Amino acid sequence: MAALAVGLAYLVGTRLTTVPLNHPITKWRDRAPLLVAAGVALLVWAGARLAERDLSIVATIGVVVGGVVLGTAIAFLVARFTGGPERAQSLVKALVAIAAVTAVLLEIAWLAYKDLLAKVEWPSAKQRIPFPQIDVVTGKAIEIGGVTIQRAAVFTIVALAICSVLLWYFINRTRLGRGMQAVSQDPDTARLMGINVDRIIVVAFALGAALAAVAGISQGFQNSNIEFRMGFLAGLKAFTAAVLGGIGNIQGAVVGGLVLGVVESMATQYIPGQFGGGSWKDVWAFAILILVLVFRPQGLLGARVVDRA
Repeated sequence: MAALAVGLAYLVGTRLTTVPLNHPITKWRDRAPLLVAAGVALLVWAGARLAERDLSIVATIGVVVGGVVLGTAIAFLVARFTGGPERAQSLVKALVAIAAVTAVLLEIAWLAYKDLLAKVEWPSAKQRIPFPQIDVVTGKAIEIGGVTIQRAAVFTIVALAICSVLLWYFINRTRLGRGMQAVSQDPDTARLMGINVDRIIVVAFALGAALAAVAGISQGFQNSNIEFRMGFLAGLKAFTAAVLGGIGNIQGAVVGGLVLGVVESMATQYIPGQFGGGSWKDVWAFAILILVLVFRPQGLLGARVVDRA
């Protein structure tokens, strides 16, 4: 809050700065007094609020005026000491403006926080939050031949099929997707070929965020609750699936994810003794990753690439 107020005030002050042409503007001589004016106004306001949180209207006006006067005076002395009387005189208007804007913005932000933000009951990030339920997706489980299938699992499989097909088509059949492949291989050469590399990077991040949102919704439907730690282990599993299928291969990532899920389920159900059960499923998943990295580092569907001179 304080940093935002000082930043806005500094921008206002720089717009109002008028320095004679025979005195060139430098980073220190002209900007230091502006920062001093904002800083002194901030210190006056913070000191008053620390001493008494609830000030009357008269006291609030006195704090604002005192911060403006004291900030302007000290900043004027700094400007006179560093740049001389002529330069200090040219900065008076800007110093008054930046001190006033700082004090007023701080007071407005404090009132907004005290009367609005502090009274809202924000949910705790450490608690589980119930995820919205949809009858079609999270209703009663489906019974097929004695096999129970959760509706959330059906939604996940359908979303996987749709997203994988659309992603494959985008990467391999659209101009933007081909440009993304070129940038991933050699961004400098792609830029020389007329590809907007910055735009490709933005699209890649946006596409990843969209797919992550679909994955988060699927996991929320399955768990019925969300929390701040739910994506950590899922991200590790996603990396494991990508390596298992082959980095850079869309079909490989899908196959790797399916293989990883099947291995976890089978290890949980069919491995007897102390090495079975749900507590060991993550261990078996990363054991599969280690085996793949040792015996087939390019992944299940990855192609071996040979660099030739």
